Amino acid sequence: MKFSKSIAILLISLVFSYSFNLPVFAEDDALKAALSMQKAFINVAKKLKPAVVNISTEKVVSQGKTLSYDDETYDFLKKFFNMPGFKGQQEEPKIQGAGSGVIISSDGVIVTNNHVVKGATKIIVKTYDEEKYEAKIIGQDPQTDLAVIKVEAEKPLTAAQFADSDKVEVGEWAIAVGSPLGLEQTVTTGVVSAVGRSGIGAATIEDFIQTDASINPGNSGGPLVNLEGKVIGINTLIYNAPGSGIGFSIPSNLVAKVSQQIQNTGQVTRPYLGITMQPITEELANHYSLKNLDGVVILDIKSNSPADKAGLKAMDIITEFDNKPIKTTSELQKLVIQSEVNKIVNLKVLRKGETEFLKIKLEQMPQSFGLSESELAELPSRKSVNEIDSLGLSVKTFTPEMASKMRAEHREGVIVTGVKAGTKADNSGLKTGDIVLQVNGEEVKTDLDFEKAISNAKNNNGHVFLINRNGIPMFVVISDEK
Repeated sequence: MKFSKSIAILLISLVFSYSFNLPVFAEDDALKAALSMQKAFINVAKKLKPAVVNISTEKVVSQGKTLSYDDETYDFLKKFFNMPGFKGQQEEPKIQGAGSGVIISSDGVIVTNNHVVKGATKIIVKTYDEEKYEAKIIGQDPQTDLAVIKVEAEKPLTAAQFADSDKVEVGEWAIAVGSPLGLEQTVTTGVVSAVGRSGIGAATIEDFIQTDASINPGNSGGPLVNLEGKVIGINTLIYNAPGSGIGFSIPSNLVAKVSQQIQNTGQVTRPYLGITMQPITEELANHYSLKNLDGVVILDIKSNSPADKAGLKAMDIITEFDNKPIKTTSELQKLVIQSEVNKIVNLKVLRKGETEFLKIKLEQMPQSFGLSESELAELPSRKSVNEIDSLGLSVKTFTPEMASKMRAEHREGVIVTGVKAGTKADNSGLKTGDIVLQVNGEEVKTDLDFEKAISNAKNNNGHVFLINRNGIPMFVVISDEK
């Protein structure tokens, strides 16, 4: 007897389902499950898009080149008129940048990566409905590569919800939203590939979530979310090359803690040990006859740091912190930053195979800790987000290196790195590249001197700056009436 093709398929389905204890018509159920999953992704995209913004930045770089006079004419003017800095108007080339951000409160507060906005003289935020706003920096944290910016929107914005990143598990779905390669409101999917990744070399504090959701340039600062549409991380790094399938996100719990401190005080307060460390290798474990690879080995100790004061040494192996066992570098790092400044903790250390117990007093991590020379040069002035920001300018200590690059003769003072259009500083005629020598009669050599001079002002009518512009000294008055 011959069976039709459809009957044969039905019988095979019944036998297969019975043998493996599966429901009949599993194909339909599988399709329903797939459609349900698809619907979940669609819902996440709809939920998150209003909370994700595109960020474009502009940086002005002063190069000290002439526009009006050639070198021969300049030399003549310098000798005849005794005008050592008269070189005409300086070129100020503009560098464009782009990234993403996440709205964290309806009044326009946004979190993004520090590398997206650092050094920017202008920041433009574009929301999902094409509205554009100019943003100001509230605070930056180079150690975690996070920054908080704010826009003054005409209506309440949609804020994202954060998940508990400590509960994120390897294998769960992960969805990245952002503006990769300038393509705004892009959604890519993948899974959480790993958690607690460190030793990447991207930031001083590393505790990354690794994902294979496609992350490309422009995704930086955008969210990594779960199927509930809650943020589990801020995308910050691509490994090796775009499209490699390996990306990293800063966990949402760390993002929430850093962003809240920045909103409250304009900066981040956290304890530190002052060490460079790495995981235990098999070679080191064999050398010291260790039973396992638990613990971290100290490679270097910063001078005058808590670790230095406590007597820690290079090649010490930390196995316990505050009576808690340590297995990895990320575990130790997390325990340290979750502690409190000035807290005294116990350390269990293996030194040349012998166990020692030390006490260490945690101190406030310096803003410069773990940063390269170029990153140190770009550290923001703390006052720039308060009173100085209200004037509409940003400044930085003028270093000899900057003077050499700009071919400037003056070697001290602070350089104006940005002037916001329409502000008091802009109305006074102050320009990017001006070198401030005095404020209200007080000599300024560093950005801290500048902050103090502004804070110490007794005249409420404004400020008087003595500046050097292209070698020419002049006064600039920033009036509160303008």
